Amino acid sequence: MASKKTFEDLDLSQEELKRIENALKDEKFRKMFVEYAEEISDPANRKRYEEEIAMMEQDRGMDVQFVNPKPGHVLKTIIDGQKAFINICTSDKMGQPTSKKSVSETGVKGLMWQLPHSFSPPREDYDKAKKICMVYDVVFHPDTYTMARNPKFLKLVEDTAIEGIEKQLGVKVDKNNIRRPKNLKYKGSPVATVIRTRKDQQKKESKKDENDILSNMPYPYGSETTAELTEKRAKEMEKKAKDEANKASKTKTTVAKKAEEGFTMPKYSIIHRSDMDIQEFRNAPDSRPSTRPKVLVVTIDLPLCNSATGVDLDIFEDKLSLKSEKPPYKLDLKLPYAVDDENGSAKFDKSKKCLIVTLPVVPGITPDLPKYGEKGQETQQDVPPLIEELPPLEAATDLPPLEDIDEPSGSADEKSEKDDHPECTEKKVKPQISYSLPEYDFNQDSETVTFICHVRNVKDDSVSRSFPSPSSAEVKFLSIGSGGFPMHYCLFVAFDADCRIVPEHTTIDASEKNLTITFLKEKDCRVQWNKVYIGADSKANEVGVI
Repeated sequence: MASKKTFEDLDLSQEELKRIENALKDEKFRKMFVEYAEEISDPANRKRYEEEIAMMEQDRGMDVQFVNPKPGHVLKTIIDGQKAFINICTSDKMGQPTSKKSVSETGVKGLMWQLPHSFSPPREDYDKAKKICMVYDVVFHPDTYTMARNPKFLKLVEDTAIEGIEKQLGVKVDKNNIRRPKNLKYKGSPVATVIRTRKDQQKKESKKDENDILSNMPYPYGSETTAELTEKRAKEMEKKAKDEANKASKTKTTVAKKAEEGFTMPKYSIIHRSDMDIQEFRNAPDSRPSTRPKVLVVTIDLPLCNSATGVDLDIFEDKLSLKSEKPPYKLDLKLPYAVDDENGSAKFDKSKKCLIVTLPVVPGITPDLPKYGEKGQETQQDVPPLIEELPPLEAATDLPPLEDIDEPSGSADEKSEKDDHPECTEKKVKPQISYSLPEYDFNQDSETVTFICHVRNVKDDSVSRSFPSPSSAEVKFLSIGSGGFPMHYCLFVAFDADCRIVPEHTTIDASEKNLTITFLKEKDCRVQWNKVYIGADSKANEVGVI
């Protein structure tokens, strides 16, 4: 399936767009277009097309086989940071599985299997959320797939497919987060692949006749067989892997190179954020005393997480730690600056499936700049006077005596301490708390409506409630991780205007695994309510039927 980028890259003039628009308005053109689409999708026409290609390849000394995959089952995972689907398919054009007796290094006897298979180039498709994903086809012989009814043999087939994709295509498959979607045998539309072999197994270049128009026309296939192309691609991937390994060995990193076994280290980014001040643009030595940021924003990609439920996030002074059991993610990140771990906030973005952590940076000590007249600066004697010294003023008897200017409030010790530590006078940056919508379930009976928020370790004294209207309520709370870092949540619910609740009889119970909120219906409203609007704030956009 073509991606959106393909259409965005089209360079069409206004005249061409106008012609296309006019053509689509023509009923005769639309009819011809539909007929063309049906023609190219007709299996009989497709078979004839394959036969014609095979005949042309034979003239060039090539044998061609079209492998049309038949659905088997699908693996869902992340490949190079993007959601991807691997179709495990079958075709009788593939070789049958073979085995031979073997003895392992530890002396265990068994069978060593060879599973012939082929790959198709990756293609783009769309997932349920209409976002672009990648699709890979791996084709085995039907006998291989039949033997895969054995769980151990099935694992061998899937491992062969995954390792082949990584080796042949030079990508990285997230093996710790593999899912098997139920009732999904094939993702997208089956696409045939071509296996080309040379008849005499020797490289022969056909002579072109300058007077033959067909021989001089561009041809979609080169003079290399599928095996030769595979070998060439494997060498390119091997060279690329060596270059990347050499580059990685020279690059210092502050995180562990390998995640703990069984866990995947998610991708992340760190953004340094600061507030701009007009004083920073003064032409003075102290206009920009430090490039230290005020806030660190850490974005962690969790593409297989639907919410922050089950994600443990701990923040320390110079370290961020994240762990999730299902799906298995783990990240230990050393922060570039010391942060205030008590005033940070975190929010899970469901649309992008990432966790955004905002951490205020602890202000650093700003070194005292040399004062006027000190070493390195001009002294008063070096600077010529701008105006002549004025004569002293005569004492005026009618002027009141000058009063001493009051010193700033605070003891002398406090003032001295502030002078010695300029950072104490700098205001702490406390980021605005952003609330996430918790994962929830809800139900009702004739008297109550109950919401169950699937959030662990909710702090009892953090729960607050408010009732903006007789038919709406807002509950805010936070979850404390093992390291003491808070995750802020807000559940805003709004019912129809004639569906009122009793605020004083709203009960909230927090347990280790969830938070239960029960709203009591008013007596004259104790009927089945049909609709509720739910969100992380008053702009509730999730509509639920209860």
